[in-house]
Amino acid sequence: MEKLKKLSAKDLINTGIFTAIYFVVMFVFTAVTSFAPITYVLLPAFIAILCAPIYMLFITKVKTFGMITIMGVLIGILMVFTTGNSWIMFVFCSLLGLISDLITKAGGYTSKKMSLIGYYVFSIWPVGSFFPIWLMRDAYFDGVVASMGEAYAEGLKAMTPFWIIPVMIAYTIAAGVVGGLVAGKMNKKHFEKAGIV
Repeated sequence: MEKLKKLSAKDLINTGIFTAIYFVVMFVFTAVTSFAPITYVLLPAFIAILCAPIYMLFITKVKTFGMITIMGVLIGILMVFTTGNSWIMFVFCSLLGLISDLITKAGGYTSKKMSLIGYYVFSIWPVGSFFPIWLMRDAYFDGVVASMGEAYAEGLKAMTPFWIIPVMIAYTIAAGVVGGLVAGKMNKKHFEKAGIV
């Protein structure tokens, strides 16, 4: 296998561009679909499908370890400073970015299978927004009442028992599989050009 290069200015620019596109699409979609508790709870799955083409197109530009990790770190930072998420979200996004990077690297950045598996892992990151439901439930719902109203908070509370996090991870991965496979077909020409098979 060819020795992997160090990160270049072009790598950083590509990472920044694709992260920005990914985040804007996710942010806008979240803004228009979070009006009801049910759509909010299903949001990680929607994002896993909607943003898959962007991520998989980004993968065609990735030949250097660190690019996917940086994407995860940047998304974590943006989630903390633009949406009010806690530092837990930053750590979770960064960790998933690193794991996805390692998985994709294991395929030499040329394996479609490993790239898809890397995406399945990466796609879990939106679930991090819900960790406070598990870790600091009362404080979390106090915030929901303040921002969305008591009726919304009660509806969300009914849909998010303590066991919801593993369930969310499971259906988000399932959605990531669907999104990744569809995106793989959509980006077939780009994959072939990048030597990803």
